[in-house]
Amino acid sequence: MTEAHPRSETAATAAPDAGGALRRCVLEHHAVRLFWVRLDRAWRELRSLQSNPPAVDALLGEAVSAAVLLAATLKFQGTLGLQLQGDGLVRLLVAQCTHDFQVRGVARLREEPMMSDRTDFAALIGDGRLTVSIEAEERAARYQGIVALEGGNLGACLSNYFATSEQLPTRIALSADTAHAAGVLVQRMPGAQSQGEAQAARSQQAWEDLGGNLASLRAPWLRCASAEQVVRQVCREHDARLFSPIPVRFACRCSHARVVALLRALGDREVHDILAEQGAVTVTCEYCGKPYRFDAIDVARLFGDGAAPHAPRSLN
Repeated sequence: MTEAHPRSETAATAAPDAGGALRRCVLEHHAVRLFWVRLDRAWRELRSLQSNPPAVDALLGEAVSAAVLLAATLKFQGTLGLQLQGDGLVRLLVAQCTHDFQVRGVARLREEPMMSDRTDFAALIGDGRLTVSIEAEERAARYQGIVALEGGNLGACLSNYFATSEQLPTRIALSADTAHAAGVLVQRMPGAQSQGEAQAARSQQAWEDLGGNLASLRAPWLRCASAEQVVRQVCREHDARLFSPIPVRFACRCSHARVVALLRALGDREVHDILAEQGAVTVTCEYCGKPYRFDAIDVARLFGDGAAPHAPRSLN
């Protein structure tokens, strides 16, 4: 295994304690690539803002790790989102990662939790669907792919998504607990089709080797192992080039301006009805829990002469 330091990725490396790291890896002479991510402080910051059962936290951590891995496979400016929606204990789970690897996520349980001792993927999600969305900043472009939640875990569901929506053979391993969240994505690139017959056969064998090695990884080990250890375990006898780490951090994109836009979209009448009933209008970010409070003066400015309302008053 060799280390590579391309300028574009090295430049993205910030402070060493950025909360998590993403590493990219390619196989020499084969159209196969690998991405590894581990979230440490970023994951702990994210989950500290919610109160979920351990099994739900683990699934949310896997989803956030997966969002980073999927974002890493693309060249875009914007946000990639994963949404799981089903009839199990978790009615909705959302994980998001921006092009510069800022993550956030949230899980919503049913108001009356299902009475079950099972905490596996099928019990948590049940029958439902997986939505992968990309909101690109350029020309307000938006992409959305939807597949059924078919598979024994989130990694299997995402592999099914790539097979049906992207036609890219992809295998994913994910793991999370209260302290760490991690994942590995192995993908065969379209370039494999243009190789000669002998080289294509070797690339196919390499792809199958990596898939088998990935399936053998133990979840607790994956959460704690370094990128170098994981790459050696997955690639083994195949030459691989591991690129410099890119930091991943938790960051919520809520803002006063976004809340103003939300309230204006809600409409003058409905906002004034809330104001009359509650004495103030408070919007709380579902991702980070930050409240934005608007009193009567704020609301009057909001729908009055077009002047921007003054800064919100936090309830913290």
